[in-house]
Amino acid sequence: MLLILHLLFIGLWLGCVLTEALFERALLGQGRAHELLLANLHKRVDAWVEIPAFAAVLVTGGMLLAQAAPSHWLYTKVAFGLLAVLTNAVCVGLVFARAKAAHGGNWEHFDRLDSLQHKLGAVVLLALLVALAIGLTLLA
Repeated sequence: MLLILHLLFIGLWLGCVLTEALFERALLGQGRAHELLLANLHKRVDAWVEIPAFAAVLVTGGMLLAQAAPSHWLYTKVAFGLLAVLTNAVCVGLVFARAKAAHGGNWEHFDRLDSLQHKLGAVVLLALLVALAIGLTLLA
């Protein structure tokens, strides 16, 4: 049951990351009004979906790790999973700071934060996918 929950939370988290990438792509560069909408939307999704999802992945993953037989592949999976979680936590901070910059009309700062957030978001996605792939391989 714990493994099923872990996989469901991973799916929720991954779906959230991909959905955010889509609305970032749709709204970014469409004018400052759209970017303000984007900043608000992304902040809400992070607060209500993404943070709870990756926190649940972290908790259920820790519980599963306590029950698992140690192996190099397992520790590699855990390392990529932790990289994804920690990088996503940094991204959340950037999303909140970007929203604050947008609300303050500080568009130069918004653009700098946006650029960094997108680079780190790519790390989140890649690390998440690598951890998932290793985890699914370990299940086989």
